[in-house]
Amino acid sequence: MLVPDLLREQARAAPDRVAVEVDGVGRMTHAEWEARSNRLARALVDAGLAPGDRVGLRFGNEDGLRFLVAYFAIHKAGGVAVPVSARATEPEMAAVLAHCDARLLLAGRGAPSPRVETLGPDDADARASRQSDATFQVPRSGDDLADILYTSGTTGTPKGVACAHGNVVFKGSSTMDALFRGATFLHAIPLHTFAGTHAMTLIPLRAGMTSLVQPKFDARRFLELIAERGVNLTYAVPAMLLLMLDEPRAAQGGFDSLRLLMYGAAPMPPHAVRRLGEVFPSAMRLNLYGLTEGGAAVCSLSPDQAVRRPDSIGKPVPPAEARIVDEGGEPVAAGVEGEIELRAPVRPRRYYRDDAATREVWRPGGWLRTGDIGRLDDEGYLYLVDRKKDLVIRGGLNIAAPEVEGVLLQHPAVREAAIVGVAHPVLGEDTKAFVVLRQGAAITPEALEAHCRKFLADYKVPRHYAFRDALPRNAMGKVLKRELRAETGS
Repeated sequence: MLVPDLLREQARAAPDRVAVEVDGVGRMTHAEWEARSNRLARALVDAGLAPGDRVGLRFGNEDGLRFLVAYFAIHKAGGVAVPVSARATEPEMAAVLAHCDARLLLAGRGAPSPRVETLGPDDADARASRQSDATFQVPRSGDDLADILYTSGTTGTPKGVACAHGNVVFKGSSTMDALFRGATFLHAIPLHTFAGTHAMTLIPLRAGMTSLVQPKFDARRFLELIAERGVNLTYAVPAMLLLMLDEPRAAQGGFDSLRLLMYGAAPMPPHAVRRLGEVFPSAMRLNLYGLTEGGAAVCSLSPDQAVRRPDSIGKPVPPAEARIVDEGGEPVAAGVEGEIELRAPVRPRRYYRDDAATREVWRPGGWLRTGDIGRLDDEGYLYLVDRKKDLVIRGGLNIAAPEVEGVLLQHPAVREAAIVGVAHPVLGEDTKAFVVLRQGAAITPEALEAHCRKFLADYKVPRHYAFRDALPRNAMGKVLKRELRAETGS
């Protein structure tokens, strides 16, 4: 099965049902989505796109309809979709497109101009308008590459997770599909992410839901949409939910249509879990844990267990599995801390053009190393203790500390830099930079922030700075980030 088969099935079964709506922007039915992507796919082939060619996608959620048309058109044309953050700077985007050797970039208005052929919205529309909207598909197989999803690489260099068609179009739950067919699903997750593309788009499409996308998260409007549009399911990161709970609109009720509230990507405070039950009394609350490399959310925590085990991230959802291993990769007993490994019944993914990293992360037998430190209790509930990976999770978005440190070190006044996460009441974590200046140098935090903004997406830019004469290090010279976190109270 190929990614476009999901859309073709719904275009036949429910052609006039609204498939996707971007709040305040527009909507399209399954039939319209199918026709528009067929036309653009033909235009891409006419432009010289060959099977397996990589195509970048750079659209914000306000251009969500164009993004989704382009995403399916690339697959119908036999290409490989490479979503890029709309918040990426030109150097960040250029690095991704160069790594995957992108043949083309499809982009919304105002995108930076990388050194690759670019089709803007007007040009893409003009080319597609001359094409037929009849069914179109360049022959591909389920083992062929479909997407390359770039993650925040913990070494400072983003890694591309390569996903085959058969991996993306996983079977899922037929019970859930039947239960929520025709339902309305609301989210404000960036579409370029794994969650935005695979989870927020393809799963609702497979089930025949209507996806309602908020272009830019606004807590009050999100609550209004649940009430006014009779939303049945939603997903949000904890930072979004905390903002919603603080909104006066949350106390006014009217959310009885909501049956399932899902959240993940960052820890959820226990008090907020209880409060969510008060604001959304008819909704089952589900805490999800997974990662791009895994291809699905493999752990979930029900609301009653969230109260009993507020520090747990849940149990594996069968047939997915989780285990804890020691430094040698051997399983450990319940209650013992170690690295979390996951296994799910989907085709294994890999890092694009990085065999060494692939071998390091994907173990024989289908086990995936998460880089997270945790433990399992006697009943099989999983607890996240620490991150082995050098990441800060800010509002559900991963920030690789080495990437930010590398940018800081480019400034001539900076000799050393270390990035750690600091507690934030809404975002969960924010970034703090500990900086050692070169002898005789002087610089302000504002100047360092301005420097970072030239090279980093805005959410990666540190908001807090501390200047030190030296960074704490162990006998091997490694920076002791735990000491820096302890200093900040995190």
